Amino acid sequence: MIIKVHKVCIVGGGNISNTRHIPALKKTGRADVVGVIGISEKHILRTLENNNKIKNSCVFEDIDQLSKLGWLNEVDSVVIGTPPRDHFKMARTCLELDKHVLLEKPFTMNTGEAETLIELAKSKNKVLAVMHNFQYANNFIKLEKLVKEGVIGEVYSFNEIQYSNKTRRLPVWYNELPLGLFYDEAPHFIYLLQKLGGEIEIQNVFRHADPDPERNTPVLLNVNLKAGGIPANIFINFNSPVCEWLFIVSGSTKLAIYDLFRDILITIPNDGLHLAKNVLSNSLHTTIKHWMGNITNGFRVLTGNLLYGQDRVMHLYFDMIDQHIDVPEINGYSGWKNVRLLNEIAHLTTLT
Repeated sequence: MIIKVHKVCIVGGGNISNTRHIPALKKTGRADVVGVIGISEKHILRTLENNNKIKNSCVFEDIDQLSKLGWLNEVDSVVIGTPPRDHFKMARTCLELDKHVLLEKPFTMNTGEAETLIELAKSKNKVLAVMHNFQYANNFIKLEKLVKEGVIGEVYSFNEIQYSNKTRRLPVWYNELPLGLFYDEAPHFIYLLQKLGGEIEIQNVFRHADPDPERNTPVLLNVNLKAGGIPANIFINFNSPVCEWLFIVSGSTKLAIYDLFRDILITIPNDGLHLAKNVLSNSLHTTIKHWMGNITNGFRVLTGNLLYGQDRVMHLYFDMIDQHIDVPEINGYSGWKNVRLLNEIAHLTTLT
């Protein structure tokens, strides 16, 4: 079978472009990254140094410059990894230049921007997709299978927990967003809930604001909601000494814990009467599973193959282009739904 190789331009050239987008594109075997563009000369030079096969680049101050780039004419697809506030204008320009567009999450800053992009892509007959990648990570796929096949029993609830150390490597622009870091990272929690539970209904939101008025990111944020009618909770501590990120499914027969940072899945049997033997057995089981996952994915990190599902998103994106199919989990409408819920949460925090 002949595989079409797409001419791709990377937009941004920052950390996410270099550590996720470009490696994922290369892994598909369906992309030739022919150029990189952005507003940061430092980012562009670093991308070129890391990828000596990229022959074209442009550092621009005015987005209208892009229409004058001759080499951009050979590009059919762009992958945008700019700060979220630039997503809309960058995606709109690329669609107007007749390029297929894959946007990093969060899709846009509001639903109006999302709707404009969706309509523009439709009028141009171009694919517009969003990087909702963790649903395609190796062990989240296993979790989804366990839920669908009833292995964990009846699903009682979902809990999504994040502890975030504010001294870890973070994008310089996150404080510009509504609720700061929340707006950049919570899209993952939202689409994963939709994937396993269904449509989301937000019930209430509570935050502990940071005492520093210059920081948009709260100290604590708690969101109670339902996903497909199943009770769910998102709890985030943005002022923690450690970083952990978990998606927990409580079933009648098993507790399933998906570790997003490590792409590890641990299932723990129902401990019944919670006797000493149950506690010790589950402790041993959990410890072994944790270290087995660390060893397996540690090797993937060393070999550059721990991509958290981004390679699968790239494949689906190219399938959407080549086969003229729709993939609801990553299409523009999924981006719109995600943004709507992000903004609803942000709005509700102003009322508490």
